[in-house]
Amino acid sequence: MVGSNTTLAGGLVAAAALFLTNFIIKQIMFRFPRFSKFLQGENMMLIYEGKLNKKNIDKAKLSVDEIMEVLREHGVSRIEDVTLAVLEVDGNISVLSDNFTNKSVRKRKSRQGVSQKHS
Repeated sequence: MVGSNTTLAGGLVAAAALFLTNFIIKQIMFRFPRFSKFLQGENMMLIYEGKLNKKNIDKAKLSVDEIMEVLREHGVSRIEDVTLAVLEVDGNISVLSDNFTNKSVRKRKSRQGVSQKHS
């Protein structure tokens, strides 16, 4: 990261540069919501009141089988039992069921990992 400089000072400079860059980007994202939306994207509603939102599921490139897998991980066996399922900007899928009384969040597996699992 700092070329051939492997000294402690070189490492500290590199770490400080990363922290500073992160801080500046966070400040810009906070002050300019459009920039934040451009970098991070938006949450996407996948299921509402037991009905799939096919447009958003297609946009997120998810299959119904993957949605069902996530629901089972959240302890829900049927789509009709889900009040709300949202794909968060960080890749997690949040599932709310029983009129928002049960909420759970699980990390979405990468598509590569899912494909390798079935091979």
